[in-house]
Amino acid sequence: MCLVAKSSMSKSIVTTVAQTQSMAVVLAWAFAALITYASLYPFVGWSGAGLNLIEILTSPWPTYWTWFDVSTNAVGYAPLGFLIVVAARRTRSRTSTLLLGFLLCSCLSLALEWGQSYLPRRIPSNVDWALNSFGGLVGSAVAALAVQAEWIARWDRWRRTWLASGAKLDIVLLALWPVAALYPSSVPFGLGQVRVRFGLVNVGDWQAPAWLFEPMAAIHAWSSAELVAMTGLQESLVMGMSVLAPSLLACAAGRGANVRLWGLVTVWLTAATVGIVSAALTYGPGHALDWWRPNMWLALMLVLGVSWFARRLARVVLMRLVVVVLVITLWLLNTSGPSAYLDQSLQIWEAGQFIRFHGASQWLGWLWPFAVLSYASMRMFRKT
Repeated sequence: MCLVAKSSMSKSIVTTVAQTQSMAVVLAWAFAALITYASLYPFVGWSGAGLNLIEILTSPWPTYWTWFDVSTNAVGYAPLGFLIVVAARRTRSRTSTLLLGFLLCSCLSLALEWGQSYLPRRIPSNVDWALNSFGGLVGSAVAALAVQAEWIARWDRWRRTWLASGAKLDIVLLALWPVAALYPSSVPFGLGQVRVRFGLVNVGDWQAPAWLFEPMAAIHAWSSAELVAMTGLQESLVMGMSVLAPSLLACAAGRGANVRLWGLVTVWLTAATVGIVSAALTYGPGHALDWWRPNMWLALMLVLGVSWFARRLARVVLMRLVVVVLVITLWLLNTSGPSAYLDQSLQIWEAGQFIRFHGASQWLGWLWPFAVLSYASMRMFRKT
């Protein structure tokens, strides 16, 4: 009997380790894709006059740089190095995983710098490559230390105890939400406002089969129609429900009311941080609190009230609530006109130093609610 129990426990631990590794592999690939997109955005103007790798590595250091570029290049690759080491920790020694994380980050950065040499709007730099490689090394070293100190094993045990079964994708989606929310929207945290962007596309430029042209033209006409801006009550509702969606998802990921409460607090603190960072990046540090609207109190009351009630509901019920909240939010966002705040913010983001963040955060801002809606719709009828 004791041997059977030990065998079952061993199988459970092995399964959990395998799940953690598989999650790290998926996250590493996703992060690498995100880095690639951000590094090569906007993917236009490709030319055949690129540089070779030796020319990039031996080119003079740039005369113009900012601390913003230095910090983002150093920090940007650290999560990728961390994830690579976590994903490879069971198949290689600590030293080899550290070296693997560093080399993969460095090689990816060098390949992307080489790709940038073919884009007129991007400037390849050996300094960027060195900073990216350093960031990958730091992330790999932190992961190696975390594995040695058994922090990853403790996280596995904590996840088994306090997170719901099958909540891996919940965590991934919640981790992507702050990046998506950085991108400017008509109202703070209002993700998924795609109608305005459809209206900016020229129908004559579409290269589509004849049978697709008519429905695409109809979508364009719908998205180009004049829309009325939101009322103050509608703004409050959208702001509240835009934060309520990740709050409910955090509740669904947790097991037990107390864990869910901590998840809610984490989402709310993250929302405040994202609002401050987004406003500071757009308008400057002196305007970091400009994201707070006069009617934000009503949105806050909505989030607190519904979340406090929802933290004791079953996971399947929470998924259904996520679907309802997102459908209402997307409907309100895409049946109202853009605000002057959105136009001004987009001009700053698209013309300035945020070009790298613009591409990645833009797509996440558009697609995150639809990804969560699809995921919650598949989960809303499952009993476990």
